[in-house]
Amino acid sequence: MILPLLPFALFAAPDDKTPTPSFRQEPNTIIQGARQLTFVGNRTGEGYFSADGKKMIFQSERQDGNPFYQMYLLDLASGRTDLISTGGGKTTCGWIHPTGRKVMWSSTHLDPHWRKKAQEEEETRKKPVKSRYSWSYDEHFDIFESDLRGKKIKRLTKEKGYDAEGSYSPDGRLIAFASNRAGYTEQLSPEDAKMFAQDPSFMMDIYIMDADGRNVKRLTREKGYDGGPFFSPDGRRITWRRFAPNGATAEIHTMNIDGTDQKRITHLNSMSWAPFYHPSGDYIIFAANVLGFANFELFIVDKEGEKTPLRVTFDDGFDGLATFTPDGTRISWTHRNEKGESQIEIASWDDAQARRLLGLPPRDPAPRDFHPEIRETDLRRLVEWMASEEMGGREAGSAEEKRLTRVLENLLRSWGLQGAAPGGSFLQRFEYTSAVKLGEKNRLKLAGALDRELVVGRDAEPYSLSATGELMETPVVFAGYGIKAAATDKQPEYNSYRDLDVKDKWALVLRDLPEDLPPERRHHLSLYSRLQHKLTVAREAGAKGVIVIESLAALKPQPDRALRFEGVLSTSSLPAWRVGGEWVKDLFRQASQDWAGVKKRLDAGEMVGFTVPSLYIRAHTDLVTEKSMGTNVIARLPGRRPGVSAVLLGAHGDHLGRGRSGSSLAKNNELGQVHGGADDNASGVAALLEIAHHLSQQKKPAQDVIFAVWSAEEIGLLGSSAYVKEWEKLRKKNLKTYLQAAINMDMVGRFKDRLQMQGVASGANWARLGEELTLKTGVPLSLTDDPYLPTDAMTFYMAGIPSISFFTGAHGEYHTPRDTADTINYQGLERVANLVSTLVGTLSSGATPLVKYRSVSGNPNARLEGRSFRVYLGTVPDYAQEGVRGVRLSGVSAGSPAEAAGLKEKDVIVEFNGTKIENIYDYVYTLQSVKPQVETEIKVRRGGETLGLRITPRLKD
Repeated sequence: MILPLLPFALFAAPDDKTPTPSFRQEPNTIIQGARQLTFVGNRTGEGYFSADGKKMIFQSERQDGNPFYQMYLLDLASGRTDLISTGGGKTTCGWIHPTGRKVMWSSTHLDPHWRKKAQEEEETRKKPVKSRYSWSYDEHFDIFESDLRGKKIKRLTKEKGYDAEGSYSPDGRLIAFASNRAGYTEQLSPEDAKMFAQDPSFMMDIYIMDADGRNVKRLTREKGYDGGPFFSPDGRRITWRRFAPNGATAEIHTMNIDGTDQKRITHLNSMSWAPFYHPSGDYIIFAANVLGFANFELFIVDKEGEKTPLRVTFDDGFDGLATFTPDGTRISWTHRNEKGESQIEIASWDDAQARRLLGLPPRDPAPRDFHPEIRETDLRRLVEWMASEEMGGREAGSAEEKRLTRVLENLLRSWGLQGAAPGGSFLQRFEYTSAVKLGEKNRLKLAGALDRELVVGRDAEPYSLSATGELMETPVVFAGYGIKAAATDKQPEYNSYRDLDVKDKWALVLRDLPEDLPPERRHHLSLYSRLQHKLTVAREAGAKGVIVIESLAALKPQPDRALRFEGVLSTSSLPAWRVGGEWVKDLFRQASQDWAGVKKRLDAGEMVGFTVPSLYIRAHTDLVTEKSMGTNVIARLPGRRPGVSAVLLGAHGDHLGRGRSGSSLAKNNELGQVHGGADDNASGVAALLEIAHHLSQQKKPAQDVIFAVWSAEEIGLLGSSAYVKEWEKLRKKNLKTYLQAAINMDMVGRFKDRLQMQGVASGANWARLGEELTLKTGVPLSLTDDPYLPTDAMTFYMAGIPSISFFTGAHGEYHTPRDTADTINYQGLERVANLVSTLVGTLSSGATPLVKYRSVSGNPNARLEGRSFRVYLGTVPDYAQEGVRGVRLSGVSAGSPAEAAGLKEKDVIVEFNGTKIENIYDYVYTLQSVKPQVETEIKVRRGGETLGLRITPRLKD
């Protein structure tokens, strides 16, 4: 119902004893680009959209010979408006059936006196002194339905009384409406009868009935006006406004559709009126005059009424009767100016901003949210959702990742794509080691001169990559920072173990590296200061175990006996523990050393080491590894020859959760916070979805297009590797026989001046295609050759498929909680998505592959240490390996030292340059210590045989 339907009591003052209502009215831009939609007639309003958003039903005073409202249907594409009511009587409250084939409206056209009433109204309006407009709750109002041309009219209610304010349920089976029929049929008390005679809305209540008018049920029975019912988007609840018995105030309520669980939502002590659910169902928009009796503004409030209502319009006059398009991206409402003229306005609606300001989590994207073309607004919605606190950082195997995969599957399926996981579904699940927890038998005990049982979790704790089992009482040697770094032409040697004998002893070391060194020296030593390297050095020196002093503060254990995930070395041969607390000073006193003095000398760059006499430490390490299931989402847009050949577009969806893994770069004051991963890699997934939706509506391509959102990329390219392995295992052939090219998007949300197109040397013709792309799209490109990239593209290159990755550049928020949605360049992301969409369309448009695989040398070890490598071998470790003692290779680079030495795919490196290799960290450490251009030995296990090969490391270009 429109403004004139309000009772006269609307302008009465609320109770002065009621506390001042609470609401927020800070400026915002939730409503943008408002424009007037209707212009004809002095009064037009109450417009409601069809279920497909293409039409609007509204009421307007524009019928010749009748001053009252009639019902009209507006085609929002053509602008055509058609009368659908009879043209007689009063008409109000229209609604389009969800099928789009019929409409509902209330009318008094069967009243035999309607013409007389119309003439009286005309005469009244001609008077120079205008009376305040008030709605007449005409007892002849009934609810009718008709087709879209106003034909096939059917009367749905026949009782005496006002039957109006109707709306269909989302499934079209029910109608909720308001009626004062009980005032004509029930025995009223004298007081109620007097009130009803003065104001027929006094007996107004909410009713529900079948869409054909049968099975009418009364839902409310309170004194005062209950009216304006609308269903929630899921059809389970109704929102309406309830007036106080004296009509002075009204508040918003909700209830179940059977009338139970009636809940008050607002407490503004004003006229809160005309509520309507947002299509998400998460919040309600309504009008209120809390700012002044004649100044109605629009407000929003969460569906439970737990948040403070937020003002969203800021114009003088009346703003009310708001409604949303089905996708929730546009809003229409009735605006009345100071002259009393009312018309319908329409504008864009920023749901994400509304949710932020209300303190609501971003909602899961739905198919209706997306436009046919690639749009910045769609990309923003996706990134804000994926990078929200609610999504918890999307850690692989987490509940949040499962939620992500469910939403993505629903979207891709709704767009007509088919499941393309190796088994034919949309989801591919795979198992991996995800966490390490403390077992029940962990123990670290000092014996000898110091007798102390350390408290696990406070004084001591094993590392996740520790060997398990028991180490009996063993002597202790302090070895400074535990670093061993060879000399270079610019840096002298650093050796914490010089002149120390740690064979068969505990190596006690400090964490990190010396603090007071020049920046160049610290940068050099940082390459050797990682925990994994320190364990390798200690083992090579003969140590039985390693204990790392973290600080003089007690440790801060993680909840649920979890350990910080530094990696899993199931084949590690050394127990490794961390310790902390003031008690550490006792260890130094036992060796006649002062903690502060030793620390100061070490931080200045000196080598300080000593045996701790008469001290022995016994350890029992009990760790429990946890397995998780990662989930890839893989869909196919079938080509004209489905199953013959394909182009793949991928992006990883996982991130770091709360940063409990070793790859988090969070500051101390950020520890434990959600790492949203807006750029890494919500940006890539958002672009992929927009491209998938856009291409699904285009002409069918010649080749299949595979869209894949990978899991567990952050912990070793596990998702993409699992896809390749399972696909080839099931089909007993190489994936390269089907995939002609693979495109990856990883961190594409920080576009500045150019977009990086990486790995162009992986296939002949990539560079030419890049040239065409920048000309077609106007997006500046920077092309790089190396296909050995620290992202999923490398998985496919190692499978013999030409592969590239798009990247907008590194930044200081990488792998921190500061990688948030508000740092993304959404206009730039739209440009990136359009460019990649153009490339995918080009590659899939012909039956003949446009790019041919090329085997090239490069730096496949970039995944491990990036630019920190001094030398190059050309080995490509299998990052997904588990339970392997050594480092298994997934391949070797063409023209590399590894190829020349005879290394092959699936070889397991067990020794290199005289260093025993048990895990990937041993290998990294050794790579950083060997000399370039000097031949050395590398031992590999091939089948059941161990081979010794000669290899000459090469200085990295």
